[in-house]
Amino acid sequence: MVGRIPSAIVAAVSVLAFTLTPAADAQQPKRGGTLRMAVREAPSLDPHLSVSFLTHSYVSLAYSGLVRFAYGPEAKGTADFTIMPDLAEKWTASKDGTIYTFHLRKGVKFHNKPPVNGREVTAEDVKYSLERFMGKSGFRARFEPVQAIDAVDKQTVRITLKEPYAPFLNHLANASFCAILPKEAEAQFKDFNRPEAVIGTGPFVLKSYDKGVRVVWERNPDYFVKGLPYLDGVAMEVTKDAAARLSLLRSSRVEFGHIWGYASIEEGGSLKKTNPEIPLALTRTIGQGYIYMRTDQAPFNDVRVRRAISLAIDRKGWNDALMDGLGCLDSGPIPCAMTDWKLEASKMDAAKAKYHVGYDPAEAKKLLAAAGQASGFTTPAYHWPGYAPPWRSYYELAVDNLSKIGITVELKPEEYGKYISTTYLGKYEKMAIGPSTPFTEVDDWLFGHFQPEQPNNRSHVADAELSKMLHAQRRELDPKKRKEIVDEIQRYLADKAYYAYFPNPPQYIAHAPNVKGYKFHDGYGLGPRLMYTWLDK
Repeated sequence: MVGRIPSAIVAAVSVLAFTLTPAADAQQPKRGGTLRMAVREAPSLDPHLSVSFLTHSYVSLAYSGLVRFAYGPEAKGTADFTIMPDLAEKWTASKDGTIYTFHLRKGVKFHNKPPVNGREVTAEDVKYSLERFMGKSGFRARFEPVQAIDAVDKQTVRITLKEPYAPFLNHLANASFCAILPKEAEAQFKDFNRPEAVIGTGPFVLKSYDKGVRVVWERNPDYFVKGLPYLDGVAMEVTKDAAARLSLLRSSRVEFGHIWGYASIEEGGSLKKTNPEIPLALTRTIGQGYIYMRTDQAPFNDVRVRRAISLAIDRKGWNDALMDGLGCLDSGPIPCAMTDWKLEASKMDAAKAKYHVGYDPAEAKKLLAAAGQASGFTTPAYHWPGYAPPWRSYYELAVDNLSKIGITVELKPEEYGKYISTTYLGKYEKMAIGPSTPFTEVDDWLFGHFQPEQPNNRSHVADAELSKMLHAQRRELDPKKRKEIVDEIQRYLADKAYYAYFPNPPQYIAHAPNVKGYKFHDGYGLGPRLMYTWLDK
């Protein structure tokens, strides 16, 4: 179900060059047509000013990076993170992995929109864009090891790292984060949040944006991959309600009822009954949901309290009731779908692993009593209520499960814009609940979630012994040795309960039967997925 996740880097990298040509589909692709999808509205269009998956899914249609992942017929699975050329046609790395030199394709043009007007992309654009990412993005910590970015000449970029950094190419391949942008657009529009400022080199051009109603993209006639995309365009119908989006798919008014084609277990079961013609592919996805706690605030600074909270979650009961038993119970700290990195709880010390995946309310009560909380306590739980199923049930079940050990949880719903810019980045009090970004690099799930000062360290973990291991795994360029360190980290975290993980549901990938060539791929790259998609009508 899940493809192999190769290491992003090897100890010595020679020149890498690939040919970008459309691969043949089982059927001959047909050109033309506009793919319609019902989506929620993105809070921003600026890839560096928002960490929302909606923002990055939207703008991935318009932007390219230096490198990208394998997509469509190139990809061996939904989690194939093989590094492919994008704006850089080839690159070299020094033997110690600290100097990368990228050679840009000649003649690649930005979209033909003012004030850029289809000019050629240069090394200065790359330098500007990546330095902007380092200065403004909520994910800028990914580039903390970057020491310098130099435009050697018009088509050559050199990036110097402070030390070897195994995740580097993987992070570069997340093109919506590391999008190459034209400086003059920011100079004119102040940022890239205005529709007129969305100017990239990607497969689609933003044609119009009627806020709250519709977003229309059209095929980029100057896209540097000849023959792609097949579609004439993409029309996003802004639809807030999940049931309404599913209704639009059922009635053939859209081809996608979710921006990635997702349908929950519940939605998939319903579609099977009402629309048996709609293809459904059950897919394990890179995802995670959890309770995160201010471990720097009482009572969550006491490991006994955190262990009690984790033991109170009836993961098997949730899985059986909401996911027909199809979810993964052992969803942290590395997601189930990242099979090359995941160390199963069954391979850990059982006495520790029970605090990670176990269910024992009686033991949880004893732990609370030992921590001086025999009478329980009350805590807020900040969240965004609009996530698709099973999230509404998750919130309610978390309240119910914790109430059984004496913890009163007061749900605090937030507006999405506030939630994604505050709570989601660890700016909350006491407790919060929600899903995580589908990160493509194991370092994001470890260093990003547990290293002090990282925006995704939502539980405010500060653990000196852990930090040593977190730094060590990202500096190790040998994949086998790195895996050994990652396994050690997972064993260490088993009983710390810095987060209380929920079962991770699989997703159905659902779309209208006339959609061809679409292959789901984890991460935010909607544009590259649609690059190979075509309509059979």
